[in-house]
Amino acid sequence: MAKQLNTYRKYMGHIYVKADFYNAVDYVEYLLKERKLEDVRKVSTEALVDTGATFPALPEDKAEELGLPILGEHPAETAEGAKGVKLAAHAIIKIEERTAETYIIVRPKGTTPLIGVVALEQMGYKVDPTTGKLIKGLPLML
Repeated sequence: MAKQLNTYRKYMGHIYVKADFYNAVDYVEYLLKERKLEDVRKVSTEALVDTGATFPALPEDKAEELGLPILGEHPAETAEGAKGVKLAAHAIIKIEERTAETYIIVRPKGTTPLIGVVALEQMGYKVDPTTGKLIKGLPLML
């Protein structure tokens, strides 16, 4: 049976989770014991769970804090319609004990961080449409 996630808040139909974003290169060096965890660049934030978004997104200042290089601007379908978005290098995202690695969309400063379906599916999280709550399922579905 799926376990409900503890670290979320729900506001008027929106679900927010506590999430840690790590610089992926730093994090791999930590896993290889070449760097201490406290030396891994990290941003802790409350992020909106957005099942309409493919990739996670961070405000530009948070992506800069992580040291994520911009890979370029790419065409995308956004809530505002078709437009170019900045795509940053991979980051590691951690919600509770589960992690995902994925590209990050860079949004303007002051915007809300987002968790998209790519990261949710990698971690095995689902949104229960009857309760609007985030629940744990099996991660890494093949």
